[in-house]
Amino acid sequence: MSTAEQAEQDLYIQAAAWVEKLAAGELDSLSKRRFSHWLEADPRHCTVLSSMLQTWQDPALTQALAAYQPHPLKRWQLSLPRWRFATAAVSLTAVACSAVLAVALYLGNSSMFQPTAAYELKTARASTMHKALDDGSVVDIAAASQLTVLFSANKRQVVQGQGAAYFAVAKDKQRPFEVRLDQATVVAVGTEFNIDRDPDLIDITVYEGAVQVQASATGPRQLLKAGERVRIVQNRLSAVEKVDLQQLVDWRSGWIEIENEPLAYLLHRLNRSAALPVTASAEVAQLRVAGRFELANTQQTVQALSDAYNLTLQQDSSGIRLSRAP
Repeated sequence: MSTAEQAEQDLYIQAAAWVEKLAAGELDSLSKRRFSHWLEADPRHCTVLSSMLQTWQDPALTQALAAYQPHPLKRWQLSLPRWRFATAAVSLTAVACSAVLAVALYLGNSSMFQPTAAYELKTARASTMHKALDDGSVVDIAAASQLTVLFSANKRQVVQGQGAAYFAVAKDKQRPFEVRLDQATVVAVGTEFNIDRDPDLIDITVYEGAVQVQASATGPRQLLKAGERVRIVQNRLSAVEKVDLQQLVDWRSGWIEIENEPLAYLLHRLNRSAALPVTASAEVAQLRVAGRFELANTQQTVQALSDAYNLTLQQDSSGIRLSRAP
């Protein structure tokens, strides 16, 4: 796991810990100050907490918000004249961080929060997982991948921290199924789709039904249907690409088929199963490659790349290195 991915995972753990404290009862004065400082330390703290509160949409939360009158001495000074409340829940994603803080501190009661406990699904290198979720959905998780599942009575949410996963979503129109990837989201009601994530990009392919993709919280929404694929790079959506599902080869087959991708793209996916990590020099990492490669047979794949592109292959106990031949 990269430093950025670890930081993202830690952020969600911290936010979940604060919600757990709020659910246990009203915070004492010291905890309130610590909570306030945590929210103010990074704008992402508020975003993640807001997302969690939205996930646990509870009718009691709507009532509490509607009845709430901020104390005149509070420095966050809420103003609610234009808020519109849904019949069953209220969305907090557009609420300012100060408002989230005030609402969370005001609630501070276990009767207001009844989330299902979050849990992690994580695979080791060279190990995959087939898992049925509580709602009847099924997820196949690639090697070296990580998901966090957060389900509630009103919403199904999965946070994909790294790697690839194929989702077969059980139909439930009352509870959309949302996959969060930092700022990006993929939302479905009942469908099948694959998400393949590495540090530089996210590929989303729909196999059945349709999903709604958003590259950032403020970005446009793109409807993606069966036989279509889109890529997210730097919080931006690519043009929609048509794919032939009958001919498509994905990671579940044990193979990867790519066309005109950087070598770094291939190596990242090979490294999910490789016994020894494979790296490349900066120049070689950007080399465009194409072909069908077996994910579990790293040694053979690397040797084939070395021969095809006239690369030098160096191997020791720490890993395999590809560079330009002298």
